[in-house]
Amino acid sequence: MVCRIALTGGIASGKSLAGDYLKSRGIPVIDADDVVHGLLREDAALKASILETFGSAVFDESGAVNRPALGLQVFQHPERRKLLESWIHPKTRQKIEAFFVEHAAEPAAVAIIPLLFESGMAERYDQVWLLDTDPAVQLDRLVQKRGMTEADALARIHSQFSRAERQALTGQHAGGVILENTSTPEVLYQHLAKLIAGTTPA
Repeated sequence: MVCRIALTGGIASGKSLAGDYLKSRGIPVIDADDVVHGLLREDAALKASILETFGSAVFDESGAVNRPALGLQVFQHPERRKLLESWIHPKTRQKIEAFFVEHAAEPAAVAIIPLLFESGMAERYDQVWLLDTDPAVQLDRLVQKRGMTEADALARIHSQFSRAERQALTGQHAGGVILENTSTPEVLYQHLAKLIAGTTPA
């Protein structure tokens, strides 16, 4: 039976980096952000709801959802963010559950879920791996590497649970592991390699 692992962490905590490493080690990985991007591209009912609520300004000339424009509206208006999440989260959960069914014979599989705790999904998983990063490091990564303004970056950081909240909730989970990611990628890979060794046959 597959060990269901949730990999989580705040924005710019290194989740994609960790996911790429896990894939390179042969671990099946699904990223909730990728699932959401696919829904925004392909789900006609979802796009219709977004058009009705947010207007044509969040669509580009080809009729595709302009994610940065949608993101600005969502993070400036918490009530709209909750509404959008109420449409997206159930569909995303279905895709992730199908992924674990598909990989049921694997020793372990990983779902990268940024809003794991915010969406109340942690108890669905055998293990929770938290990438723990100082908010100052997150801010620097968002501004320097993603080109965000400091105000936009802070809004994104503060829209999620705090570092202390994530640490506490991970500590309460029976399979919770906190991975510090404030050093180099190589150090992170070493931590992940040890975790992989504990979830897969020798």
